[in-house]
Amino acid sequence: MPWALFDLDDTLIDHDSFGRFTAHLLRRNPLRLGVAVLLAPVVAVLVCLPRRRVHAGALLLWAGTVGLRDRDLDRIVRDHLRRGSVRERLRPGGAAALAAHLGSGHEVAVVTGSAALLAVPLCREIDPRIRVVGSTLRRRLGGLVADRHCRGEHKVTMLSEAGIGAEVVAAYGDSVSDGPMLALAHTAVLVNLPESAVAELRTRSTGRVVCVQWPPITPRAGEVRGSRRSGSRRRS
Repeated sequence: MPWALFDLDDTLIDHDSFGRFTAHLLRRNPLRLGVAVLLAPVVAVLVCLPRRRVHAGALLLWAGTVGLRDRDLDRIVRDHLRRGSVRERLRPGGAAALAAHLGSGHEVAVVTGSAALLAVPLCREIDPRIRVVGSTLRRRLGGLVADRHCRGEHKVTMLSEAGIGAEVVAAYGDSVSDGPMLALAHTAVLVNLPESAVAELRTRSTGRVVCVQWPPITPRAGEVRGSRRSGSRRRS
């Protein structure tokens, strides 16, 4: 079966899913939030180092999960997704593309830097037919930290390990780091990318390149936008 591949954050949905989840973990408990504040100087330094940014997120994730059992985390994930109204955060353009591929009999996989712990149940809320390849976590000192980050070339490696992508009809991404995944497809669909990034990705693609503009979801009353500003680029 041919495959369609989608990045998740700021492509299929309109925000950083794991960033929101980590913030939710920290806000649940004042002590955890206090630990995150103490770690903030270290996090700020790591964020400034491109190769260490994943460790910045890992420190905050550890603060939010230390001492939690797996079954507690599963419950927190379910509660977070229930409150977050996943389908309301699905970009209309992404929803239409997803429906078109499923309607054509294509297999669909979401390939994301977000952790599978969150991405699997999140995508199940969108459509249970979606396969998910996401980042992995491991336990350290009683909490969760990053293990394998599904980003850049690692997306291709982890797709292969999952047995996905023998024939890729289309791949959708919103970042230059999605280039290796986009290069697998007959058609690379670049979502909301600036011209400089489009030019770079065109040189990497061996197939057709299509640029689309998928507008963000209109925030609900009282909601603070968690998505990046237009033109800035995200990690996954």
